[in-house]
Amino acid sequence: MGIIRTALRKAANARVRVRRWAHGREARTQRPDAVFLGDSITEQWLQYDPGFFRGQKRRNAGIGGQTSRDMLARFDADVIAWRPRVVHIMAGTNDLWHGDPGPEATTAIANIAEMARRAQAAGIAVILAMPPPIGPEARPLFGRPELFAVLHEGLARLCGPGGIVPVDYATSLGDGRGGIRPGLTTDGVHLTAAGYRAIRGQAERALAVALGE
Repeated sequence: MGIIRTALRKAANARVRVRRWAHGREARTQRPDAVFLGDSITEQWLQYDPGFFRGQKRRNAGIGGQTSRDMLARFDADVIAWRPRVVHIMAGTNDLWHGDPGPEATTAIANIAEMARRAQAAGIAVILAMPPPIGPEARPLFGRPELFAVLHEGLARLCGPGGIVPVDYATSLGDGRGGIRPGLTTDGVHLTAAGYRAIRGQAERALAVALGE
């Protein structure tokens, strides 16, 4: 587990350096309507459904392998500094795979709550996406799979009328048994192009609510 964690962190840090170099060359005047912050599930969204982002004033800030702690560490640089109208946060999957979610996922929930607090303090609306379901083929790879339900409940409590907008993509992806429907996932965790198409409607509706449209 330690070897896996170290390798993931090295790969993620390399992507951070490349992304920040590229972003440093962009004009900050290109204010996005939305920043999508997350791990590889968010990162691959741009690859498998590019039309959702390109030409839509939406910035993909997903980095594979990252936990909620990693995202919190770069939140100011990758979200606040861009001054978006809304941030879509999807975090927690890697906390339960190779991270340290804390007892009853309290550490992961606290990290995500702090990101939401910082965004709201900066006048940025928040969409909080529940970690997507995982298939039975992937569950043995997770260190704390039993905490998925606990994490969902904790994140749901952060949301409320007039505040954080929740979105649970299990509605579009779920197989009714806690996993993802066949054809929508490559490995029980990551989504196929069809999987991203399946969640697009939910994401668009959440954006409309958060943006007051």
